[in-house]
Amino acid sequence: MNHRDIDHIYLCPKCEVDTLHYIAKRKQDIVGIVCSHCHTPSLVKKEILSYHQLKWEDELRQILNNLEDPFDEH
Repeated sequence: MNHRDIDHIYLCPKCEVDTLHYIAKRKQDIVGIVCSHCHTPSLVKKEILSYHQLKWEDELRQILNNLEDPFDEH
């Protein structure tokens, strides 16, 4: 069964960069993911994957906010 319900950004152990990973399988608190770039599979704890995704989204949001108002000094 191809179960790609949610994709996540995660640090690929082979590419060594944050890349899009597809969800391949979920079992309790472990998630099987596959790198969209090099197709390397990884097993990750669900909370680690969620933390990494939220951290990446927060960094992206900060970058976009700075682009919207580059002269706003915080």
